[in-house]
Amino acid sequence: MPHYRVKTLLETLRAHDLTPYALSPSGAVTLDEVRPAARSAMLFGAEGPGLSTEVMAVCTTVRIEMSGGFDSLNVGSTSGIVLYHMCR
Repeated sequence: MPHYRVKTLLETLRAHDLTPYALSPSGAVTLDEVRPAARSAMLFGAEGPGLSTEVMAVCTTVRIEMSGGFDSLNVGSTSGIVLYHMCR
């Protein structure tokens, strides 16, 4: 699975023709609603602060539906769930 660590995120996404998806408990769509683009970038924020509002503003924001009063998962669990979903 290709991955990138970058300082200029938006330039890198555009240069590689990647469609960005940002994971957030307040995402606009659920993970089940996402049909990945041919070239997708999944963005995960640090636990606690998450992704910046500037990053989320240029992405499709995605949430994982939670039940039982939970508001979020840790980034390790989230990334595993998302990568499984995107590769199906």
